[in-house]
Amino acid sequence: MKNSAIVILEVKAKEDKVTELEQLLLKNLPKTRTYKGFISIKIHKNVNDSTFVFYEEWETFSDYEAYLKWRTDTGLMELLGETFASPPTIRYWETLNV
Repeated sequence: MKNSAIVILEVKAKEDKVTELEQLLLKNLPKTRTYKGFISIKIHKNVNDSTFVFYEEWETFSDYEAYLKWRTDTGLMELLGETFASPPTIRYWETLNV
């Protein structure tokens, strides 16, 4: 069984930009789901503040890196960044077959 690549992105949105962020995600996630190497994504919002956690599964980390570069090159990351209170934290995890 092949190991998958888990990417956890955490970001705090500006309080007045939460709805805008959610709308950008709704509009753009269909394209994410068709990108090479994509397996799944779940997005969670903290019940006490405007922190979001993106739990993503990709076939490889290089697939995710290519996706992130594409989103940067198309300008989406800049649009998303305008809704963030600070830069996101991105962590990479391997799935173990144990």
